[in-house]
Amino acid sequence: MNITLPVKIGRGQASSKQKEIYILSLEKFANDMIEIQKGIDFQMGARGWCYALEPGGLGKDDFDWAQKKIQECRLLGYLKPGFILEEDGHIVSEFEDTSTDPEDYFNNEYNDWQQSEQTFTDSWKWFSSVSFWDYQKYYIQILVEKSDLKSLFMKVCSKYGIAIANMRGWGSLEQKATMAANFERAERKGLTPVLLACGDFDPPGIHISKALEKQFDEYKVFTGWDPKNLIVERIGLSYEFILENQLSWVDNLLTGSGKNLASPKHKFYQRNTYGIREYIQDYGERKCEANAVVVVPELGRKMLQDAIDKYLGADAYQKHENRVYEARTQIKNMIDERLS
Repeated sequence: MNITLPVKIGRGQASSKQKEIYILSLEKFANDMIEIQKGIDFQMGARGWCYALEPGGLGKDDFDWAQKKIQECRLLGYLKPGFILEEDGHIVSEFEDTSTDPEDYFNNEYNDWQQSEQTFTDSWKWFSSVSFWDYQKYYIQILVEKSDLKSLFMKVCSKYGIAIANMRGWGSLEQKATMAANFERAERKGLTPVLLACGDFDPPGIHISKALEKQFDEYKVFTGWDPKNLIVERIGLSYEFILENQLSWVDNLLTGSGKNLASPKHKFYQRNTYGIREYIQDYGERKCEANAVVVVPELGRKMLQDAIDKYLGADAYQKHENRVYEARTQIKNMIDERLS
């Protein structure tokens, strides 16, 4: 990775020459980031970029400094709007899952293209309205703890039409209501609901499955859906995965609000919530953030793909493509018959 980090200047007054060198280094830093982005097919937030810049020499202790430098590059116009992935709150990104009868599709296409025989003849090639989920045993949705992961996983999710959302904490009532409605529709079709959750490697992150099961149960009056059949599975960082890929550790157990889970004064420590004491005994007062996986993006996507294959089967998408092809063939035969 070719990246030149910005120069550091003291907090005191800097000379005009030093300021000039500093500004030029910010511009070079931004241009290097732009070049790096051209080689990857997903976006990252400022924190995700810090992990991506580690191979270029950025130390863990300088993450906060680097995030400020990225912000300066944006304010100076070196990084344009849309380059840095912003937090998207708790919006659930969904993909339309439609099903159209081949004969209906054929009639609609014929009426639209009867003035253009060649276009009508080729129209069967574009038919894709075959429901993916109508042929599955499980219906999957995904929750992640960082927007960088949502961006990283979007390519896989769009392929299958899997809804994915960023918890950013533990999510919201409305987020869970949207996902509960999706699960309820799937259950009416006979599918078993599955929630894949990818969080940090820390005490809450390791126990995320139980926490989400409890959360959906507590919300069932609000959402109107009983999650008694819900399967929640934690995917993502494991201790072995972190070590094998030399991912970075954060040397504390601070929460988003700045409270220390490792402090004997913290109520979670006192109650041993999430098995905090055992965690500290096994791994120390440190954690690995979920978006550290952006350093090995293909392994991160494979991790997700393996989890999907566990429930849908490794050949699920190919089977779906075969059904689409069968429907297209049916439509092509209808077209040939009508034109003859």
